[in-house]
Amino acid sequence: MKRLLLAALLLTACAPTALRQTVPAMLQASFSSAGVLWSEGGKVTLARAPAFQKVQVKVPAGVTAVGWQVAGYERTPWVALGQLGLLLTADGRPVTVQAGRVVALSGTRAYREDGSTAGYDGGAGSGLLGRPDAVVTGGDGADYAVQNGSLYRLGGGAQTLLSGAAQPYLYADLTGAATANAPTAITPDGRYVLTGTALERRDAAGVLLASLPHPVGLIGVIGNLIVTLQPGGTLRFFAPDLKELRP
Repeated sequence: MKRLLLAALLLTACAPTALRQTVPAMLQASFSSAGVLWSEGGKVTLARAPAFQKVQVKVPAGVTAVGWQVAGYERTPWVALGQLGLLLTADGRPVTVQAGRVVALSGTRAYREDGSTAGYDGGAGSGLLGRPDAVVTGGDGADYAVQNGSLYRLGGGAQTLLSGAAQPYLYADLTGAATANAPTAITPDGRYVLTGTALERRDAAGVLLASLPHPVGLIGVIGNLIVTLQPGGTLRFFAPDLKELRP
């Protein structure tokens, strides 16, 4: 398994930006080229590529968000403890940052419940007017947010309305970000969707290319792998053609 995963990871030199999605049952996750970080029922788990060995991250109670900081080629996993006003790194010697009541993390910023932001160094920044429902750093490097059914592009101290009919799941695509009715991930090989009963691969026109049974969960891209996370911490790994890579 490790050899197959490592080979798949080496096929790509630039992975999509980390994204954050949520599903019912208190599960939230963030995927990046470095691995996957998730929180479920207050417990935080980190699985780094290419081995994807699961490591429990010891954090105080009250996890409100998880995410990967993207800085050049570096990817750093963070956990937000909104009630304590803290950000904590989730690997190695923990770094603690005072950030306020954070409710969401993008690749570059922590978003507080009032929509204002803090950098991962604690510095203040502009964000959104009001609490975000979800945020992601898009394929163009800008942050995007969903709030009350609207999709915004953020930057330069402004928020630009892209859609007043945003769907429930926010995801990064190759040129920015978009929303969908089900957890979605985009690569040059296609659009991958977890419908709740299946994992589907579709082309840019929406034509179904492949499908296999799969329960509800979250989906992300790690290197050249399509990775899914099910409630309870089950990880599954797929090649771009949806051939499953089994341990």
